[in-house]
Amino acid sequence: MSASESDKLHRNSIALENAEVLSHRGFEAEQYVLRVYAPRIAARTEPGMFAHLECGHALPMRRPLSIMRADPEAGHLEFLYKAVGAGTRLLAERRPGERISILGPIGEPFTLRADDALPLLIGGGVGIPPMVCLAERLGRPSGRAQTPFVVMGSEVPFPFSTQASAIPAPGVPDGVDACMPLLEEWGISSRLASLQDYPGCFRGYVTDLARSWLDA
Repeated sequence: MSASESDKLHRNSIALENAEVLSHRGFEAEQYVLRVYAPRIAARTEPGMFAHLECGHALPMRRPLSIMRADPEAGHLEFLYKAVGAGTRLLAERRPGERISILGPIGEPFTLRADDALPLLIGGGVGIPPMVCLAERLGRPSGRAQTPFVVMGSEVPFPFSTQASAIPAPGVPDGVDACMPLLEEWGISSRLASLQDYPGCFRGYVTDLARSWLDA
């Protein structure tokens, strides 16, 4: 591919936007959910992609964050991240109404199968955001006969208020009923795992919980 062809491909797929911060919610363990208005990037986003965010004017190096939600109709993007370094700590200070330069979407998206196989989505920690993005896409009316089962894990408090799921999950041990409320609203079954003895969560790794479900 020539340089001109490569430039054209990127020009058609990656956008640079001066996005407006719509909301910025903080959770325990320095975790944050950032929502911005970036319609060009939202329209191009597929599950599994990420974006480069400018954290602060004094720090030119951008930080890559997985896209947790993309609403092409409203033009919204959401990012879940943990403040662990200079860049993300600057990002955590950004307030609604401010502008953030964002470059994206970037990366190869997940390849979605066209058959009716039951999708199992597994994500722990920073692996949670792309699973939420994929679950939302799979949960949309699309003619699929199956909705996904989502397993999430964390060793710090989850960045949302957990609740007991009303959606059955065959094979999951008794008492393991904690779920992500957002997925529950979408009618998608989810369960949570941790080694920290959080109420309703499976005590162990996400892979152990997934194996229990698969064995059933």
